[in-house]
Amino acid sequence: MSADRRTGVIHVHSDYSRDSGDSLERLREFALEHGLAFIGLTDHAEDLGPERFDAYVRHCRSVSDAQVRVVPGLEFRFEGLPGLHLLALGLTRWVAPRTPDEFIVEAREAAMFTIAAHPVLAGYRLPPVVANGIDAIEVWNASYNTRYLPDPRAIRLLHAVRRTRPEVVGTVGLDQHDSHNYRQTRVVVDGTHPDPVGALKAGRFTNAGRTMTLGPTVEWGPVRLGALSLARWALDRVERLQERLARRIARPQHSEGRRPAARSLRSL
Repeated sequence: MSADRRTGVIHVHSDYSRDSGDSLERLREFALEHGLAFIGLTDHAEDLGPERFDAYVRHCRSVSDAQVRVVPGLEFRFEGLPGLHLLALGLTRWVAPRTPDEFIVEAREAAMFTIAAHPVLAGYRLPPVVANGIDAIEVWNASYNTRYLPDPRAIRLLHAVRRTRPEVVGTVGLDQHDSHNYRQTRVVVDGTHPDPVGALKAGRFTNAGRTMTLGPTVEWGPVRLGALSLARWALDRVERLQERLARRIARPQHSEGRRPAARSLRSL
């Protein structure tokens, strides 16, 4: 990698989240193993509080150096709005927003970069306050969309938001809870920018996955988006078929006390 480019990953969970087992030290090793210069953490806000968050920020600082930067951040969800998850990267102080409105106001002061995560879970609908205040939309979540293809409907949502707010960008995210299952969606930022999260906000980056790269604005026309939609449809049908076969195979094995061997594409 040239000196003016830096590769990193975002939307990563550590053991500060209850559903992840990776310590910050393990994530630093993971970064070194895969040639990553930074990790954008987004641990679950409900699993921390003010004191634990302060310790979290100090811990991130202690495992960061010139080789790897571990960036503290949180993922927020909101009562009454299932599926709406908002990420705050580069968070410098504890915030506890109860609503999306509060998130937009508080994150603007306390975080460097905000993302509407995996819009598929929210039915591709953003409250107006989010659409009018968010910095980015996650157009490829390696957990919910698989590592193979981005989400065409999320890209269309990005295009719709950008009609009135052209500064909004599209990002890819790992949504990683286990470093042993690295799905390889990553961001390559302009290394001449003094801070990788600042480069994300400035749109000075490229998204990269196993099968393709995406610019920050994903300026794809209807033909390319149509082809992606068709490929996405086919991949999802294959996955559903695989899951049905896995359940059929599992039934007799469960009755005999054995675990099923088949896995769906979501685990790949």
